Amino acid sequence: MVFETLTGQLSTVITLAFGVLLIVLYPLINKENKYFAWFSLLMGVVILLLLLWFTFGNEVIRDQILKYGLH
Repeated sequence: MVFETLTGQLSTVITLAFGVLLIVLYPLINKENKYFAWFSLLMGVVILLLLLWFTFGNEVIRDQILKYGLH
């Protein structure tokens, strides 16, 4: 039970970090290649939106977050 919770939290943090990294790298990549920079920005936004959709779209997870918070 604890292992499943830690795995879920870790995968959420890794996904969030990957999405944010793609968005943050946009200005650096934009100097080299504009198309790849826009692709990076778009993929970062898509990853964050999918993470939010999967997290808050699930009725059970949404109720748990509203009841117990994000700790």
